[in-house]
Amino acid sequence: MDRAAQLEKQLREYQVTAKGELQIKGWYFGLNENVSIKAGMKNSRIGGVYSCPRAEESVRGKVYIIWQDNRRSVASLNSNTTENFKRLIKIWRRFSFADETAAEIYKDDHYPTVRLFDQGVHQLVYENQYQLFDYLDRYNREMKAFQIEHVDASVSASSFQQYIKNAKGLNIENQATSFSTFLYGDGLYGRSYIKRRLIKEEELDYLIRETSTTVNRLKNREPLSGGDMAVILLPVVLKSFINHYLLSNLRGSHVFNGRSAFTAAEFKQQASVLRSDMNLAVNTLIDYNQGSYISTFEGVSGGKKQLIHKGRLLSPMLDLKYAKLMDLEPTPVHGGTGSIQFYTDEMDSFQELLKTIEEGIIVYDVLGMHTQDAASGNFSLTAPNCIRIERGIMKEACKAVITGNFFEVLQNQFSRLGKMPLEDNPCLLMKINVIGEK
Repeated sequence: MDRAAQLEKQLREYQVTAKGELQIKGWYFGLNENVSIKAGMKNSRIGGVYSCPRAEESVRGKVYIIWQDNRRSVASLNSNTTENFKRLIKIWRRFSFADETAAEIYKDDHYPTVRLFDQGVHQLVYENQYQLFDYLDRYNREMKAFQIEHVDASVSASSFQQYIKNAKGLNIENQATSFSTFLYGDGLYGRSYIKRRLIKEEELDYLIRETSTTVNRLKNREPLSGGDMAVILLPVVLKSFINHYLLSNLRGSHVFNGRSAFTAAEFKQQASVLRSDMNLAVNTLIDYNQGSYISTFEGVSGGKKQLIHKGRLLSPMLDLKYAKLMDLEPTPVHGGTGSIQFYTDEMDSFQELLKTIEEGIIVYDVLGMHTQDAASGNFSLTAPNCIRIERGIMKEACKAVITGNFFEVLQNQFSRLGKMPLEDNPCLLMKINVIGEK
């Protein structure tokens, strides 16, 4: 009997056997049985102390238990859980907690289908492991052609069996995969790719070309005068802003507990918080996106939920507990890369945005996002890698500090979103204060 079936059997037996306060009233668990491989390159050399190839089998998950007296337990699962179940369940009970606001066990009426498994990744893990080194060889060879001397890189792949089960009869069993790769040149700049499928040829070319070109641009640095100017946040940077300033404030727990920039009353009123053409949705049903899923461990179905529409608040992201506390339906929640869609009704291309700039910078990365006050929207961030723009043309590299308020940026008529090829997220053109640094 496999681990998931064994654990389900053990929990159900405990549920129907009279054990006083130790009797279980309800439960759910999520379990992933994972096989992964990884290889890396440091200073253009494959392997070594810091990037040696490795393979790993692991079992990870979470179990949630409601006891007969309504106390709750949450515990991690591993490969030894089922064989030590009788001992562990007593420990779980010992560390149980009371939470009068906690949700009950949940099962949706319908669960969607979404492609989470790629045969190419699965074969890479179990049959074609040498392909990891082919990627690294190619990175080294092609980046050297761009005059990149020191290449750091990693490639990893996983194939896993997922189980989500609960006392109400939820029984999801499916296969999933993950493929990720990271590329960094001359200690200056790097880019990454992560999805549930193998990287396509055009995506691989784009990753190598954009990383190499950017590294070379960043080598020629000049001081920046600064001032109020146009700033383009590239997709990876804008994603960090969205996660920190929008998603954080849309979490049901933050809204309910008063730690959000938005209040529950504003959601009921569908208050206007962004410009009227701006939209934000969580979507966990895009095939092969890393953040896509069928169901949360709690049993809430994956799907698409509009959180902000035409600048107005529609819904926070709600797990079972905060859906209950706010008397609303639970929603899909942000599952990782690719599960958030931020867009305007019309979006120009990156090149079109670039042509409109008389004086400005492109920001490739920022430092210190975790230190910023998400509820206020204020930011003051070091941008160590920027490219100056003059009359629509990319010039030398520079370092800057960018300051402003992200909510004000997203209400300003100057701000525009733009599309970039092979990117899940848009870029953002905005006008803010820039302080040049040496």
